[in-house]
Amino acid sequence: MKLVDKYTLWFLSITLLILPLNSFITYRSIKNEIDKAAVERLKHVNTRVAEQLRKGERPGDYSQGCKIDVMPVSALPGEPFEITEKDVTHDPELKDNDRKITVTSYHNINGQYYKITSGDYVTRSEQILLGLRTSIMWKLIILIGLVVLTARLISRFVLAPFYGTMKKLQGFTLKSKKRIELPNTTTKEFRELNCFVKKMTDKAIDDYASLKEFSENASHELQTPLAIIRSKLELLSESDINDHQAKLIVDMQNSVEKLTRINRSLVLLSKLENKEFETQETVNLSRYAESTLRSFSDLVQLKALTLRSQIEENVEVKLHASLVDILLNNLISNAIRHNIPAGSIEVLLNRDVLIVKNTGRPPGCPPEEMFQRFKKGTHCNNSIGIGLSIVKQICDLNAFAIQYHYTSGLHIIVINFPSGKASSKLLQNDERYLHEKIQL
Repeated sequence: MKLVDKYTLWFLSITLLILPLNSFITYRSIKNEIDKAAVERLKHVNTRVAEQLRKGERPGDYSQGCKIDVMPVSALPGEPFEITEKDVTHDPELKDNDRKITVTSYHNINGQYYKITSGDYVTRSEQILLGLRTSIMWKLIILIGLVVLTARLISRFVLAPFYGTMKKLQGFTLKSKKRIELPNTTTKEFRELNCFVKKMTDKAIDDYASLKEFSENASHELQTPLAIIRSKLELLSESDINDHQAKLIVDMQNSVEKLTRINRSLVLLSKLENKEFETQETVNLSRYAESTLRSFSDLVQLKALTLRSQIEENVEVKLHASLVDILLNNLISNAIRHNIPAGSIEVLLNRDVLIVKNTGRPPGCPPEEMFQRFKKGTHCNNSIGIGLSIVKQICDLNAFAIQYHYTSGLHIIVINFPSGKASSKLLQNDERYLHEKIQL
């Protein structure tokens, strides 16, 4: 919900709460003023009738349109005026009801006590409420219409700096290294927001530049000593050495190669996290998958593994070309590395999903931790524990849903594409659906 809509709803809610109270106060005020005016008029009528009696004049049955009743009494009561109010029905069938106010006053005229009563009809409460209700309804309709209309129009001008800032932030990227320029505004809150955003984006650019420079320098500087160590080990292996020394040299060479792979993988992860691989075009994933499987065929035969694949033609996904080989190589190499003797590898690719499953020993950690860095599913000395982390980063970067399962002796990696119909079902861990999809 937009900010202007929230403000409009709050304003209308407060208005709806205040209107009943305001209506009650208005009703009571109008009724009291009408009654007060009627009582004052009747008191004046009674006083005038008393003056006529003092002058010896005979008052009529009506005075100023009010019915008059004059009655001699033996004594005066404690109160000079008595005011009564009651509803009078003229015609029960028509429900013709009126509200009548009567004022009774007592006077001593020439030694004789008189009771003078006058009455008049005034506006009923129902009529006042009906008029108020109609007035309030029209006011409410006009108020809602004006508030909604003016809120939309005024928000375009009042919130224009905020929308301008949001638009600038949506187009802001760290890779461009271009510092953000925010629109000027006279609103204090928006000025403070722009100042804070400006400081944070500038700091993000500086931190990103420093981190990128450090990563590149560290990667570059590590390559030199690693290359020297590798060349020295090769020279040492060509000299006269015994079997024990040869074994130590092989272990050191393996460690150097592993360190080299770790260095390359960490640099790649850093680039993925910094979103340096923007996806602009679609790639033919089927062609890449078939090429990857062919490149690993010799290794599969060497390890006596069975490879089966079902690849649909012309499966196109939106993925950076540089990441396609990395994604597929990591998945297939993991399936080979963590397999068992005479095991199997199965690959399924269609427009909805990519599934890679392989036989292997049970994982040494919970499935949800398999995508963490340096987490090894099995005790494999050749694994550095970053392959699946890279796969997860690539999937997150391209909004692919990825899952890992281990069932019936099979390690199963499921990657669901954004346009795939299987996304909601896979995300809900529908085991029956998953079982149907992985059957080749």
